[in-house]
Amino acid sequence: MGFMEKILEAKVAPRELAIFWLGQNSFIFKTSKETLIGLDLYLSRVYATERHVHPEPPMRPEEVIVDYVFSTHDHLDHLDPYTIPGILKRSPKAIFIGTPEGHDHYIKLGVPPSQAIGMEAGETLRLKDFRVTAFYSVDPKEGFGTTHYGYLFSFDACKVYNMGDSSPGMAKEPEAILKPVAEAKPDIAMFPIVGDYPGRRPEQALSFSRIVRPKIVIPTHYGCFVGRDADPREFLGLFRGIPDVKPVIIEYMGSYIYRPGEV
Repeated sequence: MGFMEKILEAKVAPRELAIFWLGQNSFIFKTSKETLIGLDLYLSRVYATERHVHPEPPMRPEEVIVDYVFSTHDHLDHLDPYTIPGILKRSPKAIFIGTPEGHDHYIKLGVPPSQAIGMEAGETLRLKDFRVTAFYSVDPKEGFGTTHYGYLFSFDACKVYNMGDSSPGMAKEPEAILKPVAEAKPDIAMFPIVGDYPGRRPEQALSFSRIVRPKIVIPTHYGCFVGRDADPREFLGLFRGIPDVKPVIIEYMGSYIYRPGEV
């Protein structure tokens, strides 16, 4: 059975949320009403296979069945131009949502304009059975190349914040970027622990967690590229002795079911 089939067969009770991790910052959320939301789906292998921790992707783009696709920013491993057309082929009614640059890229990749949405920072969309709000995850004044969002998903079960990427400037003074996220009080926060610049380490995710104070924190942006990886157990160890914030590691091609009563 393929990974997409496992996702489709997964049972999600009312007030629960299923979270599936596909490596890097790629996730699929499944609600109790069987809505499927893809986030930063990076499923191509355009680089040499030896550059990838997993030479084969968790599924082919043409296997993806989703209702919505979100991209936090317009980088290859977050808005994959080799993945989007395949998703559109298998899920022709899917809605593709992203930054203003992401919206334009979707259109160039063949997404019908009626199915592409570019969000503004601070905007909230009311969709099928959830809401989503876009927050800057990098200050545009930093000049980091393209608009970077973190998304706050509000489901009936919980609120989930995914940062996407961070930046050197944001990491030095994270309070300004994360204050509105903290005020929204997410139950789950997903923070990157390695990646695009040398200073991004698991310790940053710890500092972000101290500001946002989620019930659960999940590490992201690892387990993809050789030489740009981290051991999630190091992330786990940082949270010893920190009450009220539970670190959760989702195994590659694994899942986590959020149940409010179990937190």
